[in-house]
Amino acid sequence: MQKIFQKISYGFAFTYPCPRKLREVVKMSLIEREPKDQVVKLWMEYHRGKPNQVSYVMSKHEYEIFNSKSAESPLFLLPLKRQNGHFMIMGQSQSKSILYTYLEDYKKHGTFVNPYFIMTLFDELLFSKEIVLVRGDILIGVDNDEAFYLMNQTMRQYLQPELYNDFIYTLNHSQEEFDYEKYRQVFQL
Repeated sequence: MQKIFQKISYGFAFTYPCPRKLREVVKMSLIEREPKDQVVKLWMEYHRGKPNQVSYVMSKHEYEIFNSKSAESPLFLLPLKRQNGHFMIMGQSQSKSILYTYLEDYKKHGTFVNPYFIMTLFDELLFSKEIVLVRGDILIGVDNDEAFYLMNQTMRQYLQPELYNDFIYTLNHSQEEFDYEKYRQVFQL
């Protein structure tokens, strides 16, 4: 497993703070030789227990739905619960990356806000293996469990038609119709 994965470090100065291409994470010539099930196993095992990283694997079908809907409606909100209550995370899809930040920071700093968590969709194996490898990189402000929750809830909201229509589509296209009380009920706030 070790020989398949690359070690690349990233900084914040004029660079994207995490890999944007799968070849920056794995040796493509080796991963392409593996059967789909083995790629999934290697991807999940490689990221298991790594500090500041979480992973997921999307099917081709999930990716097609997610990609279409996130292009149509790139902004979304997710509550993040902690001991003293909850706060809102704002997410924004930008092609193959989803950036997450605290809603309050976004309100204060607008587009100049720094992301706290970045989810990257690596679609290089979409046609050969019918999967998309997903990696979440934690920059600051959330732990691995919270990052995994954000990743799963993002998928859930985009892939479940009722959640997408009620919350994400409405937030992006008719904010005045956003039903916050229903949102509170669904997310048990």
